[in-house]
Amino acid sequence: MRQKEAEAMSLGEKKLFLLDMDGTLYLSDTLFDGAKEFLDRLKDWGARAVFLTNNSSRGTDAYVEKLARLGIEATPEDFLTSADATIRYLHAQPKRRWFICGTESLKGQLRAGGIDVAEGAEDADGVLLGYDTELSYAKLETCCILLGRGVDYVATHPDMVCPTWYGSAPDCGSVIEMLCTATGRRPHVIGKPKPDMALLAMEKFSCTKAETCLMGDRIYTDIACGVSAGIDTVFVLSGEGTEADIERYGVYPTWIFPGVREVLNEMERERAT
Repeated sequence: MRQKEAEAMSLGEKKLFLLDMDGTLYLSDTLFDGAKEFLDRLKDWGARAVFLTNNSSRGTDAYVEKLARLGIEATPEDFLTSADATIRYLHAQPKRRWFICGTESLKGQLRAGGIDVAEGAEDADGVLLGYDTELSYAKLETCCILLGRGVDYVATHPDMVCPTWYGSAPDCGSVIEMLCTATGRRPHVIGKPKPDMALLAMEKFSCTKAETCLMGDRIYTDIACGVSAGIDTVFVLSGEGTEADIERYGVYPTWIFPGVREVLNEMERERAT
């Protein structure tokens, strides 16, 4: 279903699809109906799929392995993550030693990207918050100590929850709110809804805004990212978001579909006419 007037190109004519994963193509370890066929058809049509994720808890190798388990072939070049965008952002800032409230995987990604990672409050002059599936009270306490000192504060993304097979789990945004309650501090946030990852993808694959479409299940991150980047968006109702979120956040997608199967059906219909 079309929500607002689209660009000159129809959905079936798009050349670059920027795809959220959790809640859009799969949920936990369950691939959604039509997801693999959708990706296969994009290849057949000469379109490019790039996976965008705010999840900073794991590196691209883990995503390649997960998609392989779900029957989808991908390479690290097919991904852009909030960790990638954060590394780029940090390199443009004054040099800091960052205490990481995140997973060991995130720490490894940051070190590999040339970021100086501190092990404790005593040698840190910045706090970097990610989606931390290894979160402990000790980490939260260290964040509060450092934020009370007025150090720089960055978060990889603002997602409030992470969709799972049992419902939702607290994500980075929920921890942002908890630390704000404790310290009154809010971070500079990277990742969706900022347009950076979408703009980087268009630059990397030499596609125009009219040729590009972003598809995701969250209005306040996925769709807002596409709107901020000036590209068409597809809002799927297979994950966290509901149609009520559109008015709640005041962010309007180009198209709304129940899920990836219906997106594929619409594209095939358009290309057949």
